[in-house]
Amino acid sequence: MLGPINMTEPIATAAANRMEGFPAVLSCQRMSSGFSNSNYRFETSSGVFLLRECTGRDRPGVDYELNVLDWLRAHNFPSSAAIRFGDGERWISGPGGSLLVLLEWLDGSEPLCEQVTVKTIARALGDLHQLPPPSGGWWRRENPNGREAAAQLAEIIAPDDPAHFQFFRKEFERLRPRLGEPLPGGLIHGDVFTDNTLFHDGKLVAILDFEDACEDVFLFDVAMTIHGFCFPEEHWRPDLAQAFLDVYKDRRALTDSERELLPIYLRWCPLAIMGWHLRQLRRRPDKGNEKRVAELIRRIETLREASWPII
Repeated sequence: MLGPINMTEPIATAAANRMEGFPAVLSCQRMSSGFSNSNYRFETSSGVFLLRECTGRDRPGVDYELNVLDWLRAHNFPSSAAIRFGDGERWISGPGGSLLVLLEWLDGSEPLCEQVTVKTIARALGDLHQLPPPSGGWWRRENPNGREAAAQLAEIIAPDDPAHFQFFRKEFERLRPRLGEPLPGGLIHGDVFTDNTLFHDGKLVAILDFEDACEDVFLFDVAMTIHGFCFPEEHWRPDLAQAFLDVYKDRRALTDSERELLPIYLRWCPLAIMGWHLRQLRRRPDKGNEKRVAELIRRIETLREASWPII
């Protein structure tokens, strides 16, 4: 969703002054944004771009995502291309220590959670997991929301911490012994929810926001995407989840171990997201984070009792 046009946005001027040909700024419209980025539809005399202001990420993290995007484009995977500034820079410094990045503007919208959408994203995720890994070892970074981050949080939860912290610690203790079992893996997205995808006329335009991309088991991506597309308005839809699995398996067959551990990972992924929100709550109270934590607890409890998957 776009906000009002603001022709005097400082980052628009900063970006245009570093672009090739020094284009004129025609409009700069703020869009709905994530926790660590602010996004703008940035229209100039040389075209329309997505201008991203990274406020909560360091330079290595931004460089990592841009490397991932270059790798994806080299393999014709549907994603947004990174655009270099006039002197070849991949990012420039913005106001207040932020980093500014230019990305290809793509037309589309967030999809509804329905059968055709779920099947389409299953094919795309299967294709992603079939790509040859990037050359070199630059992509081998730990999952920022993975086991190590969860273990560190669990260790500092005190007996008098609120109930949602206690839930996290106990659930992690239940799941932890199974999470280290060897499974196929590689470079994953880690956060394929509907708001990280663009569709147009029922077709996938791009998977977006690879800022949480990392090396991990593919089952983490599979389970996370099921949560992203098969819980519309926080209602569990096993029919959508089964449709997702049926198509994904046509692209990449699950191993026996993956089939056995899928119920564990369907509880682990919302717990991993919950850990991120709890770390924010330890810094300061926030009703939005508290609401999301409560939703994630309900998801975990739902899937703990569900007689699914049937694969």
